[in-house]
Amino acid sequence: MICILFLTGFLAIAAQSVEETGKITGNLPSIHSLNSCQYLQNISDVETLDRHQYNILEQCLYYYLAGEAQRKAGRFGGIRAIVTLSPNSESKSIPVTINFHQITLQHFELNEFTKDITIQGYMAVSWIDKRLSWNENDWNLKKLSINSIAHVWVPLITAQTYETALRNGDLLEMRKIEANSNGTVNAIINFSLRTFCDDADFQNFPDDVYRCCFQLEPHINQNVEFTTNGRPIFTDPRYFRDYGWLLSGTVPVIQNYATSITQLVFCMNLQRSTNSVRIELTLPTTITSLLFLITPLFGKIQLQIFTKLFVLFLQFLALQLFSNRIAPHLGSAAATPKLLKFHEYAMMINTMSILISVILWMLARIRRRLPPWAWLIQLSQIVNGLLCAFNSSELAITELPLEKVETTSSYQSDWANAFNAIHSVAVGTISIVFILGYIIIL
Repeated sequence: MICILFLTGFLAIAAQSVEETGKITGNLPSIHSLNSCQYLQNISDVETLDRHQYNILEQCLYYYLAGEAQRKAGRFGGIRAIVTLSPNSESKSIPVTINFHQITLQHFELNEFTKDITIQGYMAVSWIDKRLSWNENDWNLKKLSINSIAHVWVPLITAQTYETALRNGDLLEMRKIEANSNGTVNAIINFSLRTFCDDADFQNFPDDVYRCCFQLEPHINQNVEFTTNGRPIFTDPRYFRDYGWLLSGTVPVIQNYATSITQLVFCMNLQRSTNSVRIELTLPTTITSLLFLITPLFGKIQLQIFTKLFVLFLQFLALQLFSNRIAPHLGSAAATPKLLKFHEYAMMINTMSILISVILWMLARIRRRLPPWAWLIQLSQIVNGLLCAFNSSELAITELPLEKVETTSSYQSDWANAFNAIHSVAVGTISIVFILGYIIIL
């Protein structure tokens, strides 16, 4: 009996001791319950951490900031306040300022026939979010890498309007988000944008300039404003290829409309940097123009007519070349290239010159029994003497058969000299008009 009572008392004392020991040990941290965030936070030199340890420290900092943001926004009843609520949720009258530091172009694709362009590149942006600020002395971190845009609030930016962006297939993707200890959030936005170019300078084809403008604006439900650093558009030398185009970018500007919607507008100017198209189009026109100007030096009017007809044939061939190179671009342009205008002008002048030469050649072949007026004879002698390059001993229009009456042959020779002088003056005048047209049109 005494042994049983002693054993019962011993078991009760042992159970009480185990219970007390469990309470004590329950308050002591085990190796599995060590606070890794507190451990990493107390390390003075974060450069000694491994990559996975550094990632854990960043996660600890993020969840600490997210918890603080959730605690401060508790009265709003928001879930994941650091993501769903904007940085200006407490004072919505003050918009969030998005600063565009630099726009870099990596690739472009221009369709000359439809005059639309697609560009790819990236832009560096930043904004202030005080919820992502911390004390560097407590965490020993200057920057916090955000692994996903689903972890923080980010601005929603569209190209032009939302509907236009969907129709054009525009793409804006935000990546490489980093937060500084002062609350500045930096991000890179990859973009693929498409727009139509203004070719108001098409009259200078093939030296025309394509002006392509893009507009970026925030989502209609966000209170956001844009600012820029005044830097022009840059090109990435690692990936950018000009493909025979000279590209120059304008400085992005901010436009604010009456609807309080802010827009970021930047444009690009493209001009052909190669001379192949220019040579292909200007060389035929130059050759035919020079041949037309030197036809009066060939002497006889009949030979000049044949030369001008050959020049007109070459001009028709050049017109076929222009129709293949320029006509496909005319469907989306309101202007006519100067080169095509001048070619049309040259063909009209050449045709007019052929008609004048044929008419004067036909008039000179008519046999006349009366001499020309005295003043016409004297004037023709002066003109033929001054324009000796246009008149030579071989300038006779045709060899007329000798008449028995010498006076009739003398009359016909005087008329021939008169028409030669008239033809020389007419051809010289047309050549001057042709040169003036070249100066004015081109």
